[in-house]
Amino acid sequence: MRRPSLVALIAVAVLFAGAALPARAADPVGENGVLVVLVDSGASPVQRDLDAAETVALSMARGTTAGTIAAAAYGVETNEIVSANSGTEGTRLVDDVITGVRSLDIGPARSDQFAALTNSFAFLSRVDAASGSRVAFITSGRILGESENTRERLRSVANLFAAEGWVIDVVTLPSTQPVLRDLMMGLATGSDGKFYDTGTAAGLTTVFEEYANLTLSGAMDVEMHDNSATIVTLDIAPHTTVFSTVFIRQHVAVDVAVFSPNGTRATREMENVEIRETPSAVIIKIYSPVPGNWSLQGVGPASKLVASVDVDNPLTLKMIEQPPLPVGEPAIIEVAAFIGESPQLLSGAVIEATIAKASGTTEVVALNDRGEDGDRSANDGIYSVRLRAPKSQGINSVSLELSWTDYAAVKRSSTAFRSESFPTLSLVEVTDVDTTVGKYATVARVQVRAGDFPFLTSATDINAVLIGVAGQFPAVVVAVDEPEPGKAWEFDISAIIPESGDYEVEVVLDSVFEGRAYTRTAPIVTTHAVIIEKPLELLGLPVWVVPSIGGLLLLLAGFAIWSLRKTSPFGYILDDQDDVVVDFAKLQRTFTRQLFSRNAVEASELTDLPFAGGIFKFSGSRVKLVHKRAVGDPSMRVNSRPAGPETELAEDVWLGVGGRLLNFQREHHSAVDESPEVADETDSDKEPGISDAAPASAGD
Repeated sequence: MRRPSLVALIAVAVLFAGAALPARAADPVGENGVLVVLVDSGASPVQRDLDAAETVALSMARGTTAGTIAAAAYGVETNEIVSANSGTEGTRLVDDVITGVRSLDIGPARSDQFAALTNSFAFLSRVDAASGSRVAFITSGRILGESENTRERLRSVANLFAAEGWVIDVVTLPSTQPVLRDLMMGLATGSDGKFYDTGTAAGLTTVFEEYANLTLSGAMDVEMHDNSATIVTLDIAPHTTVFSTVFIRQHVAVDVAVFSPNGTRATREMENVEIRETPSAVIIKIYSPVPGNWSLQGVGPASKLVASVDVDNPLTLKMIEQPPLPVGEPAIIEVAAFIGESPQLLSGAVIEATIAKASGTTEVVALNDRGEDGDRSANDGIYSVRLRAPKSQGINSVSLELSWTDYAAVKRSSTAFRSESFPTLSLVEVTDVDTTVGKYATVARVQVRAGDFPFLTSATDINAVLIGVAGQFPAVVVAVDEPEPGKAWEFDISAIIPESGDYEVEVVLDSVFEGRAYTRTAPIVTTHAVIIEKPLELLGLPVWVVPSIGGLLLLLAGFAIWSLRKTSPFGYILDDQDDVVVDFAKLQRTFTRQLFSRNAVEASELTDLPFAGGIFKFSGSRVKLVHKRAVGDPSMRVNSRPAGPETELAEDVWLGVGGRLLNFQREHHSAVDESPEVADETDSDKEPGISDAAPASAGD
């Protein structure tokens, strides 16, 4: 008949246990949970198993943070699980369980591991243990009723505990067979627990590290000879607060001890010494140990002896944080040994730094606290050194080492700093500057770059001065272009030059980059300036310009008067039918002809005339026709006679051209209003003595 599954068995056990006991309030043991210590009675026949079980159980009881400790021994049957508050009561409870196992004449060849785990699950359920509660399962691994299904059953147990948030830590004793160690490891890992193999020194050491809050490092690992002494030394640095040594011995008769630098053995009677001893292990804690060379010693029968140490020294060696260092400039790094946030004054201390630079080179330097070589203040606990200029930007790794002249102890740490290409200035002068007194002139242009790239900055961060024979005076910095409001990378340097000569241009950039204030000075350039004498001015113009303008204005006025004094064209040319051929007063003339030929009208301007080559000239009330036979009409006749070079035109003069008769009249007598009333009005308004035929007065 097949056995029921382990899960069903545990479920039935929990059901009956819950029915038999009164209900408990949720989380009755507090937020730190419960530690259940289960000790395998099968350890009793083997002294090494008993010693290891006692060492582990008491170490866990003393070091646990659980609020409640429960303990029981198990064999073919499991004793009742009893609980107590952690601390002295809980440690005494575990010690009683160990004593009970030691008192057995002979333990069971195999123990019912599953019944023990079932009872612990029922106990944790009964007390409603908080998530994170642990079972320390100390076992020799020999399982009562082991079968082909054992591994699967252990996996079921682990899953059952893990589902509740509880953990099984498995401790195998030295006599546990390798195959059973592997089997029990699966139980621990399946519930997210820890596995400790006390058959090795490392297994016990791990228990002490986790439950004694120690960070152990190996100091001794030897095979002792009968009644021989094994001694190792170690250096304890100044400022050490606690020095702990854990001896793990194979034989209880091995006597272990710690000796101070002056040869005094640490004993329980000393106020600063605490010793805890179990058959397999001895823990010796020394508070505020004097710095120097301490000794660890073991004396006894031939056996294995391992010792590990934990040194609690609050000194932290680190570089004082700083912004990136500029590439191409000497840099200073600062280092201190801190306790908390305070740098400590160290007597006889030596600090060295090994720097693996971003450029691929390595530099080893010694730092000082003497107020020299980059150190700002002597004896302030801050050690400094001036480094050679970094050649590349990137991460520079630093290995720090603190040692003392009087002690062999050494403390080390690692850190790093960055180096960056900070902005630089390039200045180009204007070789020859021509300017006048009181006027700004551009003397140079400056560019700001970070590495190979333009770097935007503000003009207010740049200061520029000119230095000449007469001394130094400020210049103005003006952005050439602003890619961002108020920021540029090119700037013109301008100044008012007081006198001709050579001037040095000095430009300085004061700004902040990557959180670090920095200053950059451009290489000085020289420019040559020439002051051009400014001519005398009148009304803001050179003096010679004023009379020139005046003369020009007079010339224009004279020309205007001369032009205006000329007689404007007047009168008509009529044919023999008394029809108007030309009305001189209404001629449409170009501006040039009106300006320069106001009183002269060429015949070519009169499209209705039957001839060309003549010019009508008007002067006062007279009109003259200048006739050029070579270009005009040679057949022109005046009053039936050949026309001469000049002909005075009057109303009794007729021009005969090409069979037509033309006559000049000052007025067109037929050009009157045909209305009798208007005509009468016009006649009545005339002044006495002025006839219709009288010529109009021609203005000058």
